Amino acid sequence: MTLHLSLRKQWPFWVSGVFVGVAEVMHYIAFGKPINLTTGLVQMTSALEQTLAPGLDWWSRAFAPDVHWGILGIILGAWLVARMEGESRRWRRYPRVNLWLAFFGGLVFSLGARLANGCTTHHFLGGISSMSVASLIFVIAILPAGFLTFYWMTKLGVGNAFKGQENRATAQFGYAHGGKMALDGIAWDVSRNYQPNRNWPQIAIVVFLMLFFGNAIVGSFLHQPVDGQLGWNSAVSAMGWGAALWLLLLGVIAGIGMAKTGFGTECAMMTPEISMGLKHDQKHGCSLFEGRLRISGATRFMFGSMSPFTAIFIEFVILWVAIMIGWQVFGRDLPFGTQATWVFVLGALMQGFGSVAMIGCEIRTYMRLGLGYATAVAAFPGFLIGYLPYTLFQEWWQALASQSVITEIRFVPELFGTDPTIQFIVALLYGALLISLVVWSVRRGMRLTGTAFKDLATTANDELAIQYFQRKFPEDQRPYLEQVNKGDVLV
Repeated sequence: MTLHLSLRKQWPFWVSGVFVGVAEVMHYIAFGKPINLTTGLVQMTSALEQTLAPGLDWWSRAFAPDVHWGILGIILGAWLVARMEGESRRWRRYPRVNLWLAFFGGLVFSLGARLANGCTTHHFLGGISSMSVASLIFVIAILPAGFLTFYWMTKLGVGNAFKGQENRATAQFGYAHGGKMALDGIAWDVSRNYQPNRNWPQIAIVVFLMLFFGNAIVGSFLHQPVDGQLGWNSAVSAMGWGAALWLLLLGVIAGIGMAKTGFGTECAMMTPEISMGLKHDQKHGCSLFEGRLRISGATRFMFGSMSPFTAIFIEFVILWVAIMIGWQVFGRDLPFGTQATWVFVLGALMQGFGSVAMIGCEIRTYMRLGLGYATAVAAFPGFLIGYLPYTLFQEWWQALASQSVITEIRFVPELFGTDPTIQFIVALLYGALLISLVVWSVRRGMRLTGTAFKDLATTANDELAIQYFQRKFPEDQRPYLEQVNKGDVLV
């Protein structure tokens, strides 16, 4: 089996699991904990607030101004991918309903991230590897909210916008050839005459983004923590060039891995359940997702191949191994002490809605910002505004959380007592379960799509989708206009 990772083309999903896993391990080695993102964004919001309105404390009353090098690295890594591939995603014109959903999704998501003491990145990519009980409760809570939002958005007529990656070649193919890829062609149909350079609201937000991140970068050279004053713990003047570049590098690695595949936490965890409705047959096709919900061919294949699920569990295993070594060899405490409360569950439900409405969780939205997705640009102001109901009433939320504790147990091994040997055995069994789910997802993806392991491991999703539908449904090559109703094309 030969794997060619061309810089000009997309990569198979599993590669992103390795890239994000390596980035997580780099963060754990240096700081003893998984990557956290949502706190970094609100800290940079506080930094801009203190620059533009020093007397205001809407955000900075709860979070000191700071800079988050990992977020900057993710955006930079995705931007580099757009340069490598010669294609940003600015070409894609989204219906207005998608942009408003992204904005409100960002708003609800960021408040939910504060209530849950972390975003989906924190609880999925870090918490599950850390064997956190709170993160497992988070998964149970977030999935129903995500499914309901997914279904609701399909009924609004924007199901075709759910894509791991919006590649122009795939959209052009769907428009030119129709068949089972006809719904992919909607993206090209609505975007053919689109001129993003004349989209002034989007340009205004991009200018604001440059100001926002530019303020964080410039301020990192100026601000140093001083007793009794607001300082920047992650400023270059405080942490040094080595730590800043390390954080920037791990962000770039994660950003490249995600941007080359379309990796995301929310679609990965929803994959097994969605794949149950993806049975294709010669007579009826995929009646639920293709006919009723109008989900594109590339997305149907993505869920059927189980690839997003495989990728995220590869990341889980990589970080779990590092945490086990830190715990058992170097005596580090397990790095996730979040306590599950009913306020925490509310935050998870809100993130379930927000991540699907934005077509991406927080870490994926940063990746999509780097690639130029309009939905990510629209979500960003919502992110910043959504913090306010928490920062303005932080004490009230904290008091409410302290009165609604679900369990005092923080980690899965603690469920089985305090004996170190028993806890170690439980942790090993937990890791074995993660590994077995990787194997199960690969086998199930091969079975559902009839695709060989070699092809799943070496070929990007969209290429496999085109090959799959041409192989399985050679007679279904009806033109795009015969298969897509006028009502499916929203602008």
